[in-house]
Amino acid sequence: MPKNYNLRKLILEILENDELSKKRILEVIRSKSGIGTSDKTFNESLMALLREGQIYIADYDFTIYNGVKRIQSIRPEGIVFGVSRMDFVEIETILKQMESKDHDEVYRASKNLKRIFRRRIDELQIERETLKNSNEADSLFNQTIFYMNSMGEEQKRALRNKLAWGLSNNKGSLKLFKNIISFVQSNE
Repeated sequence: MPKNYNLRKLILEILENDELSKKRILEVIRSKSGIGTSDKTFNESLMALLREGQIYIADYDFTIYNGVKRIQSIRPEGIVFGVSRMDFVEIETILKQMESKDHDEVYRASKNLKRIFRRRIDELQIERETLKNSNEADSLFNQTIFYMNSMGEEQKRALRNKLAWGLSNNKGSLKLFKNIISFVQSNE
């Protein structure tokens, strides 16, 4: 087994409960595990996890610039990563968070859900010509959420469950997602 496989597992464990910057992940790895990993091995592990869809880029941490006002370069240490959640229960939880009274929680849930939605659209390659850019996928996402929120509670719950299943990695989920998208588009 390659030595960076354990590093990948460690990165996933560290990101399990929080989104962290590249700099912070490396600090935690070095302090908790005592693993003296090189930047090259660490970067390789991060890229493999990104490519596999196990993690995603969530944000950028500007605090790494220590108060510098005029920033002229992008430092990779500020990239913030999070664990991708593609399980039915986790996606349903994100959908429920969209109804929270806490604006920050709704914002984070919306960002996560939109990212998962875009990935699913890419997998489907639905009408590739009409959904070429992320703005059109975002519009379809917004339309889907608006449609769901305009329903009665029982219908909303049923659609939320179906959407969570369609966005998950479960068997048959891609076909269900395509059907949901077609249904929402037909009700424009």
